[in-house]
Amino acid sequence: MRFPDDVPTLTAGDVTLRAHRPDDVDAVVEQCLDPVSVQWTTVPKGYTREMALEFTGTSVPQMWESDKEFAFAIECTHPDGRRRFGGTVSLRDEGARRAELAFGAHPQVRGRGVMTTAVNLLLDWGFKERDFETVLWLANAGNLGSRRVAWRTGFTFGGTVRRWLDHRGEYPDAWVAALHRDDPREPTTPWFTPPVISGERVTVRPLRETDLPRIVEGCSDDRTQHWLSFLPSPYTDQDARDYLARVALNLAEGSQMQWAVADPESDVMIANVGIPRINRSSAEIGYWTHPDARRRGVMTEAVSLAVQHAFGDPSTGGMGMRRLFIKAAAGNRASQQVALVNGFERYGRERRAEVLRDGSYADMDLFDLLRDEWEARRP
Repeated sequence: MRFPDDVPTLTAGDVTLRAHRPDDVDAVVEQCLDPVSVQWTTVPKGYTREMALEFTGTSVPQMWESDKEFAFAIECTHPDGRRRFGGTVSLRDEGARRAELAFGAHPQVRGRGVMTTAVNLLLDWGFKERDFETVLWLANAGNLGSRRVAWRTGFTFGGTVRRWLDHRGEYPDAWVAALHRDDPREPTTPWFTPPVISGERVTVRPLRETDLPRIVEGCSDDRTQHWLSFLPSPYTDQDARDYLARVALNLAEGSQMQWAVADPESDVMIANVGIPRINRSSAEIGYWTHPDARRRGVMTEAVSLAVQHAFGDPSTGGMGMRRLFIKAAAGNRASQQVALVNGFERYGRERRAEVLRDGSYADMDLFDLLRDEWEARRP
């Protein structure tokens, strides 16, 4: 294919895909110097104008002329009102009617749906004009921005391939997903976003990196370690970072919900409440409290707010659960009291089901609450 003559122009709303031009160079440099681009893509560090000139004037034309990769410039309106280069999106022909998707956005247009529109335009063109059967998406594990675009455009996620991608001589794990030409172009699984819910004594909000010290303190506490023996010991900063990464991925997969419980005035994290296991219309509530916030009714209210969201109508942002349950070790009276005060009823016991930090085994008391029971008790 001849460049730029054979490069089509594709448009949807404010987003246009077109051939790269010399006047894109300054914006290409801005994108490739952006820390997010450096972190997640293989753009050379210390990106220069000369590199951008080579990319737009030599590399991209060669891609088209080889008939092996089809890279489009994204043009859209930036926040300053000007229409200009907003990123690059491409399909690489892998043979046998298969292609790999790649994309990168200018920092000023991220989070506005530009890339989702651009990818959909490209996929439409690739399936129709290039007759691709399946398109593959790969990204460094942890790249939630890229994953969200793939999720929004209907890709089915296949898991993680260990040490697969070549990232400047390092080999990070790769997330992988695929889209068939006949697949619906919309998400097939939920992507949870923890809402901020305010109570009288606490606010539940999404976990943040600034919560790391409080997570380490709470999960290092002897009492927490005794009842939650699955926690690493000693519990380190890296353990807390790994926990936040798992939470972010589980939210993206729609497999669990987690909140920081924060003081409403200082916003300091004082506990953790979540829904770690979801099975259709049934889910578990789990929690722990920072040692300096115990015996203040903090967790009782936090669980109440979590229950409110779990039982809430999906049309108004709730999860639409019909049954919730809590498991608490037989000797953990504080945890059991939180369940009972929130209307959960004891329905059974799992004998010697939980190993404690000292190596002993505790019975687990089981509590549950049905949505119709909860609704009947509400004022």
